[in-house]
Amino acid sequence: MLENNNYDKAEVKILGECYTIKGDESSKYIAELAAYVDEELKEIKEYNPSVAKSRLMILGMMNFANKLYKSNAEYENLKKENNKIKRDYEQLLEKYNTIKKEYQDLEEEYNEFLELIEEGGFD
Repeated sequence: MLENNNYDKAEVKILGECYTIKGDESSKYIAELAAYVDEELKEIKEYNPSVAKSRLMILGMMNFANKLYKSNAEYENLKKENNKIKRDYEQLLEKYNTIKKEYQDLEEEYNEFLELIEEGGFD
């Protein structure tokens, strides 16, 4: 994103018509976005050659809204899955630390036992 409210602009072509698009993204990004819109609208027009331009735009907006809606739903699902994985990780880490502490305690007891044997503490 450009800073200081500077707007970048790009000359783009969508469905054969030229547009000057201004935005706070780079002109390269604006041009890539316009090319994507153009591709999507051309695809709709290919399957509906006699549809009016206004209807074509509505169909295009519906397609984009559908993709956005599905992407947002997938994003939310991934966030939930990520949170579950984080909780599982934290539980496993807690179990690991508990087992590690138990191991260290047992190792300490074992070493004390070995010292007793070496000192002849069981005579």
